Amino acid sequence: MEAKHYSLSYKVKNVLRVAWTLPFVLASITGVAFALTLKQEWLMAFLIPLDVLFLALFVNLSNDYFDHKSGADKLRFTLLNQAFEEIVVKEKGGNSIYWQGNSFDRGLISDKAGKTILVLLAVGAAALSIPIMLYGGWIVLVLGAIAFFLSYFYTAPPLNLGARGLGELDVLASFAMISFFSYYVIAQQFSWPALIVGIIVGIGAMMMRIVDEMSGKEAHIAAGEKDLVVRFGVDKVTSILIGILVVLYGLVMVLALHNWTFLLLFLTLPFAVSMIRHLRNKEDKSREMRPVFDALRLSLVQAVLVVISLSMQTFSTSA
Repeated sequence: MEAKHYSLSYKVKNVLRVAWTLPFVLASITGVAFALTLKQEWLMAFLIPLDVLFLALFVNLSNDYFDHKSGADKLRFTLLNQAFEEIVVKEKGGNSIYWQGNSFDRGLISDKAGKTILVLLAVGAAALSIPIMLYGGWIVLVLGAIAFFLSYFYTAPPLNLGARGLGELDVLASFAMISFFSYYVIAQQFSWPALIVGIIVGIGAMMMRIVDEMSGKEAHIAAGEKDLVVRFGVDKVTSILIGILVVLYGLVMVLALHNWTFLLLFLTLPFAVSMIRHLRNKEDKSREMRPVFDALRLSLVQAVLVVISLSMQTFSTSA
């Protein structure tokens, strides 16, 4: 078996896709950081992102499991060409972002072991949610159920939202809710700025999803999936992304009216410009691949800048 040639640390990193838990955790931290501007509840500020980490591990592994069962990932990595592999190797952090195929397909983990780990992760997430529910009340159960539904049925049957043309909206809603729910559980009061922060986080994650669809377009078509790129093609989706970016930075301006520190988010503009520049360069054979790294950096740096902005607000309030 191919898996015998890899170390335990390599298997753990690839099976659990540790690098891809970061967007989930950062989304939660943005909401927690906003709540801390109102309420200094540090225990919940620790437990909520930790619970989201378990949820992210569960979601990533379950997505891989169901993509393995459907054959979607195996087909995708069969169709990827040498040019793509070269880009992944050359790009800083490329091997952490693009693993060399589905861990189940590669034999890094068996179906039985995968299902066992999924159960353990679900139990861990449920156990961590108990003190959060005791703090926040029944609303935590409702919000958690919504987040789990959107994340799990992204690839899981019978819904498989990603294959039915709803994947982009699912990602937008999931990450927006992770951010806003993390805020709401602690603060226990509605806030328009906190909701806008959640939407901005969701948009960043959605753009990652859309750009990632481009490099897997042929596999998605062969699998009968109906995502945005399959429906409209790369050129039209590039125009859609430009519109999404206008909305994104328009929302940043709205936040800046609430507090000037949110102007920090405009520091992500170079990533946005680079992403669109690559997509519009029809002479570049890699134009569907390189923007993935720009989209990921935009999303992650954006979340970090939100946390920095909110931390500045917290410290200025307490000073």
